[in-house]
Amino acid sequence: MIYQNIIGDKEVNLHQKSLNKDEQFIVRCFDLAKKALGYTSPNPIVGAVIVVPELNYKIIGEGYHTAYGKPHAEVEAINNAIKRGYKNLLKKSVLYVNLEPCCHYGKTPPCVDKIIEVGIKKVVCAMYDVNPIVRKKGIKKLLDAGVDCKVGVLEKEAKELNKFYIKWMTKKLPYVTLKVASSLDGKIATYTGDSKWITSQQARKYVYKLRTIYDAVMVGINTIVVDNPRLTSHQNGRNPVRVVVGDVSKLSVKKKYNIFSNDAKTLIFTKKNKNIKFFEKFENVKIYSYDTKLIPFNLILSVLAKEHNISSVLVEGGGETIWNLIKEKMVDDMIIFFAPKIVGGKDAKTWVEGDGVKYIKDAYNIDIYNIEFLGKDLVLNAKMKY
Repeated sequence: MIYQNIIGDKEVNLHQKSLNKDEQFIVRCFDLAKKALGYTSPNPIVGAVIVVPELNYKIIGEGYHTAYGKPHAEVEAINNAIKRGYKNLLKKSVLYVNLEPCCHYGKTPPCVDKIIEVGIKKVVCAMYDVNPIVRKKGIKKLLDAGVDCKVGVLEKEAKELNKFYIKWMTKKLPYVTLKVASSLDGKIATYTGDSKWITSQQARKYVYKLRTIYDAVMVGINTIVVDNPRLTSHQNGRNPVRVVVGDVSKLSVKKKYNIFSNDAKTLIFTKKNKNIKFFEKFENVKIYSYDTKLIPFNLILSVLAKEHNISSVLVEGGGETIWNLIKEKMVDDMIIFFAPKIVGGKDAKTWVEGDGVKYIKDAYNIDIYNIEFLGKDLVLNAKMKY
């Protein structure tokens, strides 16, 4: 279950629920779609299943959108059915898919044309696409061609599954998740700055997996100064884009920083200063400089979404960065690892710093939707409630 909550799956318990036939096959679509987590961005993750009701709902084809620019799930499922020798059964079949089939030319031809061409008699999908180019148009084209359609099966769960894509497409901003590794008393380091390691190796491996799923990982400049992290997946899969926020003049031109390795692209958002030219010389580094010391996160996230097609960001600290994101109401989700340790110390860093609120009534509320253990560490999943 832990792995499922990487994307905050509220449909995680569906396998234990009593489901009708349509719901069962949509859940199968979810499972197929998740195989491509981290590889389709900024496209959605989509799975498709083709069944023949009169043959006791025999599955004759399955597929999923494996990567950005590759064939879509519906086409993969159709090709799978044909490859397995079931071409003649397609005219008697129902296609299940967790997102409305596309009807436009993009990286690939329209899926609806292929569905109509092979004669599939019915399409059941979980939700309409939020892309205005597609929304309801794909279903309309199918209906106009005489294909029976049903929309809205496990719609809430389908939207949760593709929350990265939905926010990127509708808000032109990436989905933002906080990742925190903390002691039970809220500390992320001791008063001397020592932070390795608060949580277990099992938790750290989980974070490496998280980094393969999110498009970018973000930290404040102080995290680079103190911890000098690599911010990679540690060979567990693709590496995210590294995003660093803060005054780059805090970095020494004489020190070697891991964020300037060639493992991944690094984007830095900083106040204008003399050190910029030095760090711009590194390969795969782009620096955005501004006249203001505190750069609005709305601006930073907008640049990530519009210029780099980043649909999801995993924020790994520090406390000032997290506080400013919360204050600007930019946080969507959070994954907090609590180690069974007490650190103490009034000068020890906490995972949320900043000025804080004056009154309890002004506190920011969260909706906790999952709590479980990963080894000895407690893992909490929650959404912000603004």
